[in-house]
Amino acid sequence: MGNSPVPLSIEQIRKELPATWEVLTIDVVPKIARVYKLSQYLDGIKVITVLANLANEMDHHPEILFSYSSVRVELYTHSLKGLSSFDLQFAISAENLFSNL
Repeated sequence: MGNSPVPLSIEQIRKELPATWEVLTIDVVPKIARVYKLSQYLDGIKVITVLANLANEMDHHPEILFSYSSVRVELYTHSLKGLSSFDLQFAISAENLFSNL
C-alpha cells in the first residue's frame, strides 16, 4: 500500500464494512472477519489464492483459516494492535472480488 495505516475505531469500521463481514474482539484485540462458505474443496484453494494475491498487492496480510467447506479471514493491523484503513480496504476489495459467494 505504500503509506501508513490510519487507525479506525470500531464505529468507523462498522459504518463502511460490508455486511458479510463482522467485527469481533479476540484477546482484547478488535478484528474483522468473514467466512466464505464453499461447496467444493478446490473452491477454497481458489479463494485463498485470490486473497493471497490481494494481500501481496496491498502488503497487508490477513490470517486465513481453511477447512473443507469454508475459508475464514481475520484482519487487524498488527503494528497498531487494532483496526485501520488497511483492514477496511482489504475487506472492501475482497468483497468486490467475491460478491457472488
